[in-house]
Amino acid sequence: MARPAKKSASPKKAVKPVKAAKSPKKERKVKAKKDPNAPKRGKTAYMIWLAENRARLTKPGMPVTEVSKAAGVEWGNVKDKSKWEKLAATDKARYEKEKAAYKGGSPKKAAPKKK
Repeated sequence: MARPAKKSASPKKAVKPVKAAKSPKKERKVKAKKDPNAPKRGKTAYMIWLAENRARLTKPGMPVTEVSKAAGVEWGNVKDKSKWEKLAATDKARYEKEKAAYKGGSPKKAAPKKK
């Protein structure tokens, strides 16, 4: 059974071709070389917790992305994070001290946390 032909409500309008805007060539920023003698950044509470719990969360043949997703969900369910937050604070203080010694200045005092 054939369909009846549709009547068009308005005549077709001519479509004008759109010219692509010429963008000026973007200059690439040159990445600064990292100094191998610079101190390592302080670990976050999550990273310290993950280092302790990664072996428990990992199963044979499990991709890294799946381990990270599972860890993120479990970290969200952790009730008392104070243990890892204290360790992270001490690691941050260590980093600030090493950074000040590296740059040759005095360490900054951390601003109090707002809650």
